[in-house]
Amino acid sequence: MKKICLLAIVATLFMVSTSCNKSQNAEQSSTEMADESSYKNSPAMKLLESVEFTKEGLVSMIKSKTRLTDVEYEALLLAYSKVGIDKEDLTLDDNPIGSARDEIFQNHELPDNAEEVERKLLTCPYPQVRGYIMGTVTSLFGVSDANIKEVMQVLKKEKDPYVIKCGIDALSNEMKNADVAEYILSKIDHESAPVREECANAIGNSWSEGVKGVKEATLKLMADKDLNVKKAIYSRCGKLYDETLIPELSKVLNDPNQSDLHSDAMESLYTMWYDFPFHEHYSKAAFDATMAYLKKTPRSEEQPYWTTVGRLQHQNSNKYPAWAQKATYFKPKEFVAVMVEIAKDANANWLGRNGAVKVIAQIGSKDDLRKLKQAINANAADSKKDLVLETIDENL
Repeated sequence: MKKICLLAIVATLFMVSTSCNKSQNAEQSSTEMADESSYKNSPAMKLLESVEFTKEGLVSMIKSKTRLTDVEYEALLLAYSKVGIDKEDLTLDDNPIGSARDEIFQNHELPDNAEEVERKLLTCPYPQVRGYIMGTVTSLFGVSDANIKEVMQVLKKEKDPYVIKCGIDALSNEMKNADVAEYILSKIDHESAPVREECANAIGNSWSEGVKGVKEATLKLMADKDLNVKKAIYSRCGKLYDETLIPELSKVLNDPNQSDLHSDAMESLYTMWYDFPFHEHYSKAAFDATMAYLKKTPRSEEQPYWTTVGRLQHQNSNKYPAWAQKATYFKPKEFVAVMVEIAKDANANWLGRNGAVKVIAQIGSKDDLRKLKQAINANAADSKKDLVLETIDENL
């Protein structure tokens, strides 16, 4: 199915329409929430209520041959009104709509008035439907400031946290627009943790680099009481490529009591100096902070956190050579030496040790692996050595 087009929706978003609520006053704003009674007896809702809420039932609503009618399309969108919203993470419960849509759109096209139907439902009384519509209001190449302004007029009046979350997600690449940035930054104190987490995702975004207020918002989100919010901002803030955030990342990495954030903080550091798969950033300060963490002893199951070790096993072969020439701070042999120490350390997490082996295989040599194998074999006290040796053999 083709994506809902933002440009088409906003072009008609504020046109006068009586189809949403025939009793609506002609002077009423088109962004005002429609009354539920205007939908309960609508042709689309009656069609929806005439079938079971199953994949087969939803598919059976469609009687048109090749192009959906306006009523059929509206009924398909209104089907989301029957889906519960998980209050913990503000996501929709499992439902049959996606699989039904996939089957329907194998041999049907959208109605000619699809944008009118979508525009009307942006102000329907069902947050599940509004959230779905708002969540698909995106454009691959961005949108104009004028169009964003009109979308923001709808979103600013929204009170439901699920719809707000969907709207922030839809506009997360548009924070260069002052209205969008102001709106998202205003929601970092929202009472709903999933909304704040969505703000963190939008703020920790390369499209938000250099936007006024994002650093201050980042620091505030780092202190959020919700772990998921903190993990989101710690893992993504590296995409701002702001080296003044490195001390905050190092502070967490130096705290063994915050090991549940170590992988996230290291992800941002790697982004700033290794930047896989793009290999377009070269922060020596971030590299130094990474090495300090990986070299830290004594090692344990949590230090270094196992997911932080093997990042360099992945590289973009088309871009890595050019990156390696510019990243003069990076010496493969020095990095391999650190990986060897982690792989040999019986106290380190065996999954992290295996990650180190894979890095050695990527940027080191077969001889490095053979020497490592010999050293591990010699340690009779290493209870996990067989798991590590297996990975070495796989890469020899």
